[in-house]
Formats: sequence, C-alpha cells, structure tokens
Amino acid sequence: MNQGRTDEAYRRECEARSWIKQGYFTAIRVEELMQRIERHRGREAAEVLRVEMRRQWVMREEWLEAAP
Repeated sequence: MNQGRTDEAYRRECEARSWIKQGYFTAIRVEELMQRIERHRGREAAEVLRVEMRRQWVMREEWLEAAP
C-alpha cells in the first residue's frame, strides 16, 4: 500500500479509508460528512474527499484484506 509514500495522494487515501471504516458509506452519512468537511476546509476539499472515498470504496476489499 504505502510503499514509503508520504505524498498528498497517500494522505487522501488514508483519510478516505478512515472515514469509510468509521461508517461513512451511506448516502446520508456521507452527505453529513461532506457538509462538515465543507464548513471546515471548503467545498473543493469536500469534493476531493468525496471522489477519493468513492475510489476507495471500489477498492475496499483489497485494503481490508491487507489490514492487520
């Protein structure tokens, strides 16, 4: 997964996975989260997170299997 990466893309992946693991995967919960993120970090940041969460959701079996 990480393979020594410390870049912004990796940070976004980790954040998206963290929110998904915390139960933010239904439409209602994701919308609540996006509103919260938008208030704190702006609309663009919320949209970037939404896109990354969708990407990570598709890949979830891969990273869940790799988790200790």
